[in-house]
Parts: sequence; C-alpha cells; structure tokens
Amino acid sequence: MILRAALLVLLLPGVAAAQGSAPAPPPPACPPREAPMVSVELMDPEPRVLPAVPAARLREEVGGVPEGEFPHHLGLTVSRVEWRSEITVRSRGADRGPVCALPAEVRLRLMHAEHSIRLAREVPAGGCLAGEVLAHERQHVEVNRRTLRAAAAELRSVARGWAARAEQRAPDLNAAANALQDDLTRAVEPVLKRLRDAREAGHAAIDTPEEYRRIGRTCPEDQRRLRNALRGR
Repeated sequence: MILRAALLVLLLPGVAAAQGSAPAPPPPACPPREAPMVSVELMDPEPRVLPAVPAARLREEVGGVPEGEFPHHLGLTVSRVEWRSEITVRSRGADRGPVCALPAEVRLRLMHAEHSIRLAREVPAGGCLAGEVLAHERQHVEVNRRTLRAAAAELRSVARGWAARAEQRAPDLNAAANALQDDLTRAVEPVLKRLRDAREAGHAAIDTPEEYRRIGRTCPEDQRRLRNALRGR
C-alpha cells in the first residue's frame, strides 16, 4: 500500500486592523470562533482487473526473489491511497500582520487513487485455478476497502476535533495558513499509520502457508498446466 498526500489551502481573510505607523503591533486577538464546517469525502471505486503478466514480473513488483516452498506469485493486488485537504481560513490582524488565523472550513478527501488485481499469465485463463486465485485476491481487496472506510470515519472525527481547537498566530496570513496545514497533517498522520498497520495485519492473515497449500491442492488439471507453463513447456 502507498499513501500519498496532496494539499491545498484556501485563504479567507478576516477584517484587518487599521494600518498605523506605530512600532510592531502586539499579537492580535483571534477572530470569534464559530463551529467550523468539516467534511470527509471517501472515493473507493471498484478495483480494476488488469491483463495478466508473467509470474516472474509479479514477483519483481513486490521485490521478492523465488525461494522456499512458494516461489511463484500467481496473483497480486495493488492499492495506492491518497488524501487531500482544503482549508478555508478566517483571520484577524493588521493589513501586513501579524495575524491570528483559525479554520472556518476543512474539506478532506480519502481515495483509492489506484486499486487493481492482476493474475499471472501462466494461470490458465478462465479456468478453475484462475477462479481460486481471483477469489484469494478479492479477500485482499476487501481488507483494503474495509480499512479505508474505517480510516475515513476516524479521519472525520479527528478533523472535527482538530478544527474546533486549531489556531495559529504568524507574521502574515499565508504563514498562518501554512502553519494550520502543517498542524492538520500532524493530526492526520496517526490515522494513516493505523490504516497502514491494519492493512498489514489483514493481508498477513490472508497470505498464510495454509492458504497457499490449499490453493495448490485445488484444480489438479489446471495445476498441471500451470507447472508446465512455469517450466516453459
């Protein structure tokens, strides 16, 4: 699984104090706090089943080398998750700063930017074994989708708590907005870590020696054709 973040900050300046010629003004008071609007959009389309590729390529994609009891990859599920955020900021301060800013609206999007299944070319297409391998990979898909939904719900709760208390004082509005964005990223990272950990545990529970041996006992005729294909016969 790959997690990536793309960030966008929107600025909504508040009423500024009149500019004067006095020395640096004192730190401004923050604008009146109102309940910020927080939304989380979950984007989780159906995974794509991509054209088959050689088993050796699937092994390379996960950085493995042929070894042990299970030297071949017969299927692979790939998930790439991204999150994006937009923050509308309310502020108070002098025209040229300093300012105090707080979030007026926070919009988050958690998405499967990529979610795909691919089988090894050596697996007889459309046959019994292909069905078994595809069913195994769809278990991984369900882990990905279930953990993404759970993360979106947790993200909504965390973002609401953060937005209700977040504020930043800075020399100017742009610096304050950037500081708010950095603070939001720090608040979100534990949620993403729990997502990664939950996925690793879920996938490990599926990819067991017992499961691989079970698949190896199914569909004898397809297994024979698979062995011949892997040997280049």
